Amino acid sequence: MILDLIMAKKKQVREVNLFLSSLKFEPYSEFKGKYNTRSILKDVFTYLRDKRNNGQGHLIDRHEKRDKSESRELFMVGHRKVPHEDRIRCSMALLRKGKQPKLKPTDRFKLLPLSDLGGDIVEETHFFIDFSTSKCVICAEYNDRGPRISDLEYYFRNVAGPSTLRIARATERTAFFKNSLEDTLANMRNVLHMDVKFKPANLAKMDSDVRKHYYSSMENIGKMFKPKFFRVETYFQTPGSKSPVSINNEANNWFRGMLKVFKQRNRNTKLFENFEVKYEDNFGVEQTFNLLKNRASITIEVDSNKDIKNKEMYKLIDSDLSQFIASL
Repeated sequence: MILDLIMAKKKQVREVNLFLSSLKFEPYSEFKGKYNTRSILKDVFTYLRDKRNNGQGHLIDRHEKRDKSESRELFMVGHRKVPHEDRIRCSMALLRKGKQPKLKPTDRFKLLPLSDLGGDIVEETHFFIDFSTSKCVICAEYNDRGPRISDLEYYFRNVAGPSTLRIARATERTAFFKNSLEDTLANMRNVLHMDVKFKPANLAKMDSDVRKHYYSSMENIGKMFKPKFFRVETYFQTPGSKSPVSINNEANNWFRGMLKVFKQRNRNTKLFENFEVKYEDNFGVEQTFNLLKNRASITIEVDSNKDIKNKEMYKLIDSDLSQFIASL
């Protein structure tokens, strides 16, 4: 009986991952010296607060300019400044399109269309923004059905950009990693094994020079065979062998080039399903670089039977976020 209760309790807990990135605004030339990322963010949230106080909201469709694409309508649900801290906690909603879920009444085996209740079905994602240092750090909940960190960046750029406030011309987002890309670049001596996977549709989304220089052969294969995924797995040593491996300059240069792409143009990192490279460092020790697992993150446990509120989630991540900020 006790074991059953313990197992039932375990099943009620789910893990939530929150990933850490920095965000920078680039003001228009006439505003340089007057505006920086911190002041632009302040104006963005002031605009959103005024909208909400007037009973309105700022709704945008991220796919508005795409032909034949399903709309991706986003709006800020709300935001609050954390008392005595240079932090803002907020949440964003994505209007759910396509086939809608149904509701089962508690006392009946019957399905009711949620559309009968009126309104739209939405997915909500929580974000926490720290601007206590020179870097604006965003701690973003991972919600595969809801808004992503890229949606939040696009939303901020829309508000601060030419269509609304007209104070920022661009944004730059950079993911944080547990082991810095600089360390891998400095210590990598020889590539031993590579496993890279991505969707053909994401090939077209890569920066043109990255696509042409590193993945040009994939384009022809994609057009000819129309695969669901590309996967490239290469071995530069016989598995299980302890024999010395010759230095492979071509593979090393390819890997170094991709690390520099991830470092300087972070937008390309989200296009890969997997990017794992095993390499030998300068001390002859085998190391592993994993683009996805190497992302800096905070993991919390929440009750899977309850919808956690923004304020409750902030209390759970507050300490870990403070430690991360202190380490920058």
